[in-house]
Amino acid sequence: MAHSYNGETHHRGRGRGRNRHHGGHQHQAEMVPFNVAIRRRLFDLCDDENISATSSLETKRNYIRDNLKDNYDSIIEGLQIGITQQPYKMPFWATLLTLVIGPEGLETDVPWPNRICSDLVRGFQAQLDKLRWREIRLYLQFFGHLAAIGFITPESMVSQLLSFTSVLDEPGVSYERASMAALCAGEALLRAASVLHNHSPHKVYDILSVLGAFSQSLQAQTSMSQPVILLHTQEAHNTNEQLKCLLSALREVEDDGFAYPATLLRPQENFPQLQDLEPTFALPSILVPPEIAHVEEEISTSAPAVHHRELPTVWIRLFDVEPSINPTRAGGYLLRSTYEDVIDIYEVNRKEAAKILLQMDRWFTRGTFRSSPGATTSEEGSTGVQLELSVMETILGSMMILPRPKHKPVYYHALITEFAKLSASTVGPAVGKSIRKLYALLGEGLDVEAAKRFSDWFAVHMSNFGYQWVWKEWTTDLQLDPTHPKRTFMRRAIELEIRLSYYDRILKTLPDAMQSPEAQIMPAEIPGHDFEYESSGNSHHYIASNLLKKLQDRATLMEVSIQVDTMRTELTSSGLSDSRAGSRTRSITMQCLLVLGARSFSHFLNAIERYIKVLQNLSTTPDAKFEMLEIVSTFWRRNRQMITIIFDKLMQYQIVDPSDVVSWAFEGGGLGEKGDGLGTFQWEVMRLALDKSNGRVSIAQRRIVQQRKIDDEARAAKIAEAAKNESMDVDDIAMKAEEEPIEESTDLQKQTRAHQILVAEQKSVLSRAVEGFVTVINDTDEVISETAWNERSSWTKKQWDAVETWGWFRHFARSYAPYLRVYRESLSMAYLSRVAAERPAGKLLREIWSITVEQDS
Repeated sequence: MAHSYNGETHHRGRGRGRNRHHGGHQHQAEMVPFNVAIRRRLFDLCDDENISATSSLETKRNYIRDNLKDNYDSIIEGLQIGITQQPYKMPFWATLLTLVIGPEGLETDVPWPNRICSDLVRGFQAQLDKLRWREIRLYLQFFGHLAAIGFITPESMVSQLLSFTSVLDEPGVSYERASMAALCAGEALLRAASVLHNHSPHKVYDILSVLGAFSQSLQAQTSMSQPVILLHTQEAHNTNEQLKCLLSALREVEDDGFAYPATLLRPQENFPQLQDLEPTFALPSILVPPEIAHVEEEISTSAPAVHHRELPTVWIRLFDVEPSINPTRAGGYLLRSTYEDVIDIYEVNRKEAAKILLQMDRWFTRGTFRSSPGATTSEEGSTGVQLELSVMETILGSMMILPRPKHKPVYYHALITEFAKLSASTVGPAVGKSIRKLYALLGEGLDVEAAKRFSDWFAVHMSNFGYQWVWKEWTTDLQLDPTHPKRTFMRRAIELEIRLSYYDRILKTLPDAMQSPEAQIMPAEIPGHDFEYESSGNSHHYIASNLLKKLQDRATLMEVSIQVDTMRTELTSSGLSDSRAGSRTRSITMQCLLVLGARSFSHFLNAIERYIKVLQNLSTTPDAKFEMLEIVSTFWRRNRQMITIIFDKLMQYQIVDPSDVVSWAFEGGGLGEKGDGLGTFQWEVMRLALDKSNGRVSIAQRRIVQQRKIDDEARAAKIAEAAKNESMDVDDIAMKAEEEPIEESTDLQKQTRAHQILVAEQKSVLSRAVEGFVTVINDTDEVISETAWNERSSWTKKQWDAVETWGWFRHFARSYAPYLRVYRESLSMAYLSRVAAERPAGKLLREIWSITVEQDS
């Protein structure tokens, strides 16, 4: 039995828990609104593999015809959603539009395809007004297909593209705005070049020229966002820059006589009525709106207020042209950009994204992809792109975009997991090959941030598939120096796996060679804490035990404060100097609180909040704050995750300052090996401090904006009330408003002072970070040259630490350039001047600084 709702049929769900009888009543399936049902009917265009694309298009055409009269708006909405959410079907959406016919007896002034397209153009204009670049680009791709079919006039299409290339000539245009406009023009041209060149060859060459000049201007900036980079050269290795790939694809189309890309399907060829169409629809002239000025709206203290991307998008290249994608060719670029769009659009539904990606071979011409493993292989099916490998390379490439990917890395982790679960037999080998390719790049120029993301993903992926990895493949690398990037990767991956599981289980997954302490891969001890005063043999065990008992008994703040003061007096009486007694008091108090909070995170927060005044009294100087950080790091040295968590909370409660944490990252972050440079763990700690400081400034800026708005409204209300009482006209009110002296409210003055304090703190944090980097890399000339790089097989800890520190400095500069730029002159004079410009280290230091911070090409 089926239930009908406005002519649509909805069958009962058969899933577990649906439509069961409870108390004699049967729950019926949820009714779907008719406009939603129409959109869904359009959305499944060509989805059924058992029905040919031609039949599906005819069915949808008839469905549109039957619903045009009563449900026209729903039809438009369905097409708009299809265009902006199913870019892999773009040739079919364009063909469907040109096939539309109206119902008998319903007359219209213009052909139905033209009328519908006019409304779609309005949707495009709405997206343009909001500068939603992805939707703008997809609409232009749709228009490009319509131009290729012969529906849109070539002159209007060219005019649209020229409107976007003109953005590249705007004075002071940001990289993000220019690159988005370039992608819009270039990707549409890639689809419509065959028609546009025949009509306006000079204008097409003008577009190519503008795109080429823009791409050439990005050469220096590209070196700062390459996931594989060497210190002695800016040349690209195992990478592809997006705009350069697009330009190369367009040049290939040019060399091929501007032919329609062979990779794209042409469903219109199956309909005789669409052959040799006379263009009848002209796109309206447009202007790309100016950039929207952002007002500080951040409410999180951990998010930098960076609104625009400043560096080119560079994809890592893992595999050879065959069997993966070559994005520098037209077909390869079209595949890669379609993958990217699906990954981006379906971030809200990773399962659907994985499903679409695994079926991507349905939406491109036969021969583009190789036959799946196990299928009957013809000569045609033995060449082309291997779907699973190309998808894996695209997902990982998106995840490793520097300085930050479009989405959080955990999304890409989850997407790969869903992708692998859909077809373990075909995706599993592709995942394994991807891991091996990335691993091979460690120590061969893979960026430190990319290496960090690799280890993060590796650990998460192993946790989702039983921690099954062939570790014995890498046992030969145990001969490398312990600080070699491959050895560092193994240690970090194991540390993360232990966090996600437990020590003994991970130990059993490793071969014997990696289990031994000499291998320095597996931690020698299980994660935990080290309480210095736990043993009765410790000379301070008794007083520490007394304090710990008071804390465990939830003594009042006053009682604990008295106990701490008494303890310090006793230590001084025992012969310790005031400074040593203070340090010992600090150590005992902090460690007792850490023991109290070791049971869980909530226990720690409760302990800190209850006795925050005690900790603040013990950390009144920079040295005392540094000691607090050292105490925490020593206590939790076997569980470094806890160090970052506690540091973050100590900054939040203002027990230590972000600048103290930055100092610790350089001077104490080696956990006993000071002055060795900056590693991944130290960088994570420093990033917390930088984001905390920048986030506080962002919040303060937002509060000032809000307070000014409140004050302005109060001032306007006051003037309006006075004008009402005095019966003033509009002009007099405006004059009175101008004459009224503007005095800052008390609240605004407070907000301004708070902002000034936080800005001073921000400068201090950034200054300390730059100073720390300069101090470390000042003595690294020996690792910068090509000769030194070629001799890296003999490198030891000193050289590998130096290279890693350079990597983190590059990432620091490109990630925090908007903030560094505010203080660039003072920072440059105070710190960069310490390294002579003629030295290799000085030259590289200034090169990175000038490209990222000063934005000089």
